[in-house]
This record gives sequence, structure tokens and C-alpha cells, in this order.
Amino acid sequence: MPSLNFVRFVRPMASSHLTRPGESAPELLAVSFSYPPLAYPRSGQVARLLKNIPFSTTLVCADERGAHRDPTLEPDAEASLRACLRVSFPVGHWRARADAAASRLRLPVWGKTPDQYASWTSPALRAVAEFTKSQVYRPDIIVSFGQPMSDHLVGLKLKQLFRVPWAAHFSDPWTDNPFNRHDALTRKLNLSLERKVMETADLLVFTSRETVDLVMAKYSPEWRRKARVLPHSFDASLYAQEARAPGEETIVRYTGEFYGRRTPRPLVETLRAILSGSPRLLEGVRFELIGQISPDALAESGIESLPAGLVTLRPPVSYAESLSLAAAADGLLIVDAPAARSVFLPSKLVDYIGAARPILGLTPPGASDELIRRLGGWAADSSDAAAMRIAAEAFLAFLSHNRNNRRTWGDPEVRAAYEASAVAESFEGMMRELLG
Repeated sequence: MPSLNFVRFVRPMASSHLTRPGESAPELLAVSFSYPPLAYPRSGQVARLLKNIPFSTTLVCADERGAHRDPTLEPDAEASLRACLRVSFPVGHWRARADAAASRLRLPVWGKTPDQYASWTSPALRAVAEFTKSQVYRPDIIVSFGQPMSDHLVGLKLKQLFRVPWAAHFSDPWTDNPFNRHDALTRKLNLSLERKVMETADLLVFTSRETVDLVMAKYSPEWRRKARVLPHSFDASLYAQEARAPGEETIVRYTGEFYGRRTPRPLVETLRAILSGSPRLLEGVRFELIGQISPDALAESGIESLPAGLVTLRPPVSYAESLSLAAAADGLLIVDAPAARSVFLPSKLVDYIGAARPILGLTPPGASDELIRRLGGWAADSSDAAAMRIAAEAFLAFLSHNRNNRRTWGDPEVRAAYEASAVAESFEGMMRELLG
């Protein structure tokens, strides 16, 4: 069990520039394992929400030993918090070896109920208990942010302790996540944990309507009425656009990782088809894949079969640089694993919206596909070769005709709905709904 070792950051919050005149700021207790500078997509999204709401927020998050950190990811994340409790999460050598063995042997339950961060819940609760005792503190409302789903187990205990309204926010499905390959016993245990959270939470918040439909289909209409949709957001002030000289090649960028079932293969197959039928569309075009690619994903993709220079691989960059590179690109790319339907709305796509550059999505029908189309972009099912070719050719033709056009791209009403201030306003409304 990790030892209790948290760093406390406390600032008085008697008033706030975000608080409405004549009102005191409600006390919000937030739980999020992921928080800057930990370099998880969830970290930045949670920080962006918390810093834009007029609440006095105390946050319990993780100080994860050995995890990658990105100082450019919301560097002022603590500035608007009443207190930040960073609870140590060390992974000892014995635990790392045991986790590796369990994964190799595909053992049930181990590290999967709900996830490998379950051992963080007890020290997180102890940190809150110590803080509340020392500060004579009591929250008005609680919110937990998963992934990881262990955060919701902390939220469940805090709900039972303080008996105040609790919102459970899900970036991904829990037991319905198609990327989880759980055995029957592990699934049964997770269903039991998920059911406790769904039953006890006063509000259930998801990032897409498709996720609500998937997750809540197995529960009663009464529980479904607790569900709300809150998308990821972007901060327009974070984008620094590089100058691009006319006459340079057309650059299409993908920023993010490839691993597991998500590989560059849909892009490679699409480019092969265009090369065989409309090669002129690819003259002077370069696709850049920026980020980590697992060896298996790279081997499966077939990139080596393409002409040299058409697709280039670039190493991972900081969050700030990824936004700058996206804003400086001529076009942006989303590639997802084939599926019948996808409920996932990745934060990367919302970052692309902030970059305001044309988007091509090779993604299954579902949340991402529909958002790209509403923006005015091009999307095709990543399992439909003919559709991908048609969409990519239309995308490339648009880029060719608008090579030196640096105007903001994307339907303005759609873009506005994903701005940080708008999403935070929706989140605040949900919290005030719970407060009555």
C-alpha cells in the first residue's frame, strides 16, 4: 500500500473574480488522479474546467512517481484552487513485476477492478480526512473525474462521508468500453462497482451523447435521467501559429499516439488508393505523424510501402508545441480503429477544433464522425476503403484550392460550443443544479 505523502498547496479563497456579486463561492471537492503536470489528456481537460468555474475548489490528485510530466500542460493549473492535495502513487519494484506477470498470464481481477490505480484510493481518502481535520473543512459538492475509474471509488466514499451532492464525470465508458478485454469474473466485479456509482451519484456526466446511450442502456430510466453531456474544451489563447511562406509543401498533421487497435493502416491504405487513381492530388503533400507509435502498430501499418517522404514520423512533442504545430498545419488528421460505432470523443479532436484548420477523419460512425461533419470537415468509416478514398480526395482538393488561406476554419457555432468558457459555463450549471 502506498504511504501517505502529499504536498499541500493552500491559498485563501474568501472571494474570487469568477464569483457572482453578493455570492460566496461554493466549496467544491474534486477528485482527479490525472492533473497537470502529469502528461495525460485527462489532466488538461480537468484543469481547464476547474479554473473556469466560480467555485472554491479543493482538489485531490496524484503525484505519480515515474510518470511523464509536461510543464506546458496548463502550467497555472493550481492558481485558481483553494487547495491541491497531491497524493503519492509510488509503484514499487515488486508491484511492477507482479503487474507485468499478471498481464502476461492474463490473470483475472488483478489490476482491473476497476484499474491499476485502485491502491491509490485509500491514501487519497486519508489525505482528504487529514485536510478536512486541519482546515475544519466541509464541501458543498463533490465531483470525481474518471479515467481512471478508481477516482469514482474515492468519490463514492466521500459521498458517504460528507452526504452532499456528488457528480461522477466519465471521459470513457467503464464496463462498456470496447477496448477492455475482461474475463467474466472481472467484468462481473466491475459491473458491481459501476452499479454502485451509478446508483449513488446524483449526476452522471459523459463526454458524448453516444456514451450516454451505450452506458445507460442497461440501467433504469430513473438513473438515465441523471445523465448529462459535457464535451471536452479548447482554450483559444494557447495556440501560437507559426508563419508559413507561400509555395511550401502542403502539410497534414496527426498529433497523438498509435497503439493497440489504433494504427496508421487506414491512412496508408487510403494513400495507396489515391496514388493508384489520382496521384496528382498528393504532389507536394506531406503527412506528419507526431507522437509515439508502438512497434506493433508501425509493423501492421505498412508505411514502408509508400513513397519516401509522403508520410514522415516525428517524435512526441510537448502539449504546447502540439497545439502550435496543429495551428500551423494546412490540414489535420484523425485516425481511429475500425468499429461498428464509436462513442469516443477524443480530447485531441477538440484540440484540433481550437487550431481552426480543416479536418479529415478516418473514424467509425459515431461521436467523432458526426462532430467533424458538423464542423464542415471530411469523414469516412475507417473500415470502408472506398469511402475513405472519396473523403480524402475531397479533403486534399480543398487544401489545394485554399493553400494560402489562413482564415479560421470550421462552423463558428460548432466551434463556440467547445470553447473553454462555454463548456465551463455548462459545467457550472450542472453543479448549481445539484446545489439547488
